[in-house]
Amino acid sequence: MKAKSIGGWKILLLLATLTATAPADAGADMRWNWSYRNADTKITAGGTLTTEDRPAGSYVITAITGVWNGTAITDLEAPHSCCSPPGWNTNLLFEGDPRLDKGGFAFGLSGGAKINLFYRDGSYAYEIQNGPEVFGGVFTATQGKAR
Repeated sequence: MKAKSIGGWKILLLLATLTATAPADAGADMRWNWSYRNADTKITAGGTLTTEDRPAGSYVITAITGVWNGTAITDLEAPHSCCSPPGWNTNLLFEGDPRLDKGGFAFGLSGGAKINLFYRDGSYAYEIQNGPEVFGGVFTATQGKAR
């Protein structure tokens, strides 16, 4: 019995289908080392943010670790859930300066407090859930290794 040959174009089509994939880093998680310090209120915070790419030089924050003034950060709050009504946090990080928008990102602390860290009116600021907005301080985010 003679083996049946597959036409050349069918082989090329099969190879093209098998090798057509998205770039290896598309949608890859990025890690960022972040810190916030406000000398006036003696707040020191920092840790790691995990993000996914978004269009136009922004990243959506999907996870957080770290400490806020010695208290462990337990979780990232869902977008638009913290802290003053209606819940401004967008959980976005930007490539340029400033790194945060007026919504910023929000997270929970062990013990139940929630913090919203953001940028507004030319300054970084934070709010402890339903408390006053405290302006001033320095926020940094430096890209680390991909996960």
